[in-house]
Amino acid sequence: MGWIEPKNLHAEVSTSSITSHLDRLAQEVVREGWKAEPRYDGPLPLVRVFDPVVPGFGESVTLAPGSTSDTWWYRSSTGEDLAPHTDPARAAGRITRILTPYVAAALAARARRPVGDGVALPVPPPDPGTHHTETIAYLHARFGVLCWWGTHTKEWWALIPCAAQWRLVNAPASETLAQAILDVHAHS
Repeated sequence: MGWIEPKNLHAEVSTSSITSHLDRLAQEVVREGWKAEPRYDGPLPLVRVFDPVVPGFGESVTLAPGSTSDTWWYRSSTGEDLAPHTDPARAAGRITRILTPYVAAALAARARRPVGDGVALPVPPPDPGTHHTETIAYLHARFGVLCWWGTHTKEWWALIPCAAQWRLVNAPASETLAQAILDVHAHS
């Protein structure tokens, strides 16, 4: 994923119009289970989205002009256009897709870290509705990667640490994902 330079805000668009759309997004991300902190005092209004358990990691979302004057886009801190301003629920879903693997990795790392008395923190329990827990554990144990089943995409995903950067791969079946992980390791 590359960096996209943010577009300049049009002078004719009021800050209150921008913040009202960001407020709608904040409501949607809270509905998805995240914490939202509007930050409107800087040069570019934004909403900071994060998990309260891992407050140091999150996503900052702004509103950026689209290709036409009547369409604005919720834009992530990496420059990804998440959804048009008319669809904050879709933007919230995309933010969830972005943050979930990183928050899960942070929680897993925290669970393996010993605390002061030498006792490891408990591992967070798997989602009770998940039928993929054993496959996730197997792929993690075999390849050392963070992986998950995309409930919306209906595909397997893995976040693979490589020499200079992380690679994100997906596949329709766990066996295909295992092969994709092997292919990435072979070429990195």
